[in-house]
Amino acid sequence: MHKDRKLDEVTFETFVSQSVLNIPEAKRGCFSPVELGIRITNNTQGSLYFSTNFYSMFPEMIAPDGQLMLTRINCARSNQPLESEFLLLIPGRAVTLYRDAFLFWERKHIKKRDRHLVLYIPFPAEDIYCFYPLYPGTYQFRFRYRESPGAEKYLSRWIEETKLQLILENLWTGEVLTPLVDIHLVEPSS
Repeated sequence: MHKDRKLDEVTFETFVSQSVLNIPEAKRGCFSPVELGIRITNNTQGSLYFSTNFYSMFPEMIAPDGQLMLTRINCARSNQPLESEFLLLIPGRAVTLYRDAFLFWERKHIKKRDRHLVLYIPFPAEDIYCFYPLYPGTYQFRFRYRESPGAEKYLSRWIEETKLQLILENLWTGEVLTPLVDIHLVEPSS
């Protein structure tokens, strides 16, 4: 399921591989997988680079009560942007940047028998976004996709200058909220 939002001849869609997720059993090794992502379509006359970096794709989830949930973040690296994290999208083409996410029960640190339902969205290099606690109900999901115009300041430390110049000349910059998509968390039928 996906919805789209147009911005400067570039279309951003929220991609969710399945809108109904069965809540897995509350035991080790049980989980429900789902793909979450952004589909970007370049409708401009020129090619554009888009970042796939951890900080460019910030997930947001709205609870059944309408409140924006806090996002837990775990970064295991200093998140140095790499040249390979920038995709060149030619005019008229689309790409889906997605992550394999997992719904499962996580043990609380205080009492090992206490668990809460979590949604993990891992990125390369052990970076993880996480939402919890989750319960049966209908949630809304989207991404905040962004690349700031001042990218040269932080990218020049990690990407070779001639390659960086090519990326910067064609880098899409801005911020967009992709449309909200419903995700239904349901108890499995017996």
